[in-house]
Amino acid sequence: MSPSTRLDPDFAADVLAELYTYPRKRRWVAFTLWLLLGWFGGHRFYLDRHGTALLMLLSGGGLLVWWVYDGFILSSMVSGYNADQALRERVRQPPRELDFMPPLSRDVLARPPEWTERWREAGAGRMRLRLIGDIVVLVIAGMGLGTVAKAAGVYEAVAAVIVLAGLTAAGAGAGPLHHLPVFRELIRWSHRLRLFYYYNRPGTPLALLFRPVTGALLAPFRRRDRAEVKLYLQLGGIFTLLFLLLDLGEAIAAEGIGALSPGSLFGLWVEEATTTFLVIYAFATPIGAVLTLHLLMRRTHTVSRVLSVLVVVAMVAGLLA
Repeated sequence: MSPSTRLDPDFAADVLAELYTYPRKRRWVAFTLWLLLGWFGGHRFYLDRHGTALLMLLSGGGLLVWWVYDGFILSSMVSGYNADQALRERVRQPPRELDFMPPLSRDVLARPPEWTERWREAGAGRMRLRLIGDIVVLVIAGMGLGTVAKAAGVYEAVAAVIVLAGLTAAGAGAGPLHHLPVFRELIRWSHRLRLFYYYNRPGTPLALLFRPVTGALLAPFRRRDRAEVKLYLQLGGIFTLLFLLLDLGEAIAAEGIGALSPGSLFGLWVEEATTTFLVIYAFATPIGAVLTLHLLMRRTHTVSRVLSVLVVVAMVAGLLA
């Protein structure tokens, strides 16, 4: 393999082997999440039921009725998840977290993505045009995010995309952060995103700019779009839940235990959760796709790191506009 087509070092065999594991879920963890975060769908996120978890997040646990009901069926939900993982492991299918991937084999990721080979064959001129188009997408998305975040008061979405850009810029070299629970999951999510685009060509800059809308519209009909939308919904759900917990902590510190009443919790959701979640999904999708694309197609991290800085600058410009 020539230096110009050398595979990105993040895609080492040990990274793939780590991702192709089949972890089982624990009942005590599921019940703890149900008890503490059930009204936000925390236990369903844990059990990879992201669709219904998001419904719980956006409905305050079905006004807590759904939350109570889940307490009776939670044990069977854990058993169902573990049984599915065991079946996937026996037949050598990808684990649930990588259900958009092919079965694991020795030669997987043995060469650069096929779509990068075709781009290089098209010549340097096309590569430059692609880079210009992607820069335009990042500037529009970054400034748009800053403007929307300022108008809606959801600065948490800016923080989420900064973390996304930082993960891309760091690549596999996240250092000691890899051992911290939350950052470890975010790093694993970042690797899943790269694996997705390794096997699925990201598309043109214009397509990426409108991907949040087109992907959501096509998701019910196309498996690829469902997988891509699911990845970004996971990111939005994770950060929305984290920021809600921070807001809840502030509310408890200011108002005491009364902040845990159903009325207060529902009000907290109405004010911020839906807007934060939708803004993160809408702007992280094109930004994440462009940054990951250049992480895959370049021999080094230099271009992706420069583009990550460009995104942050564009967001700051949007905030100051």
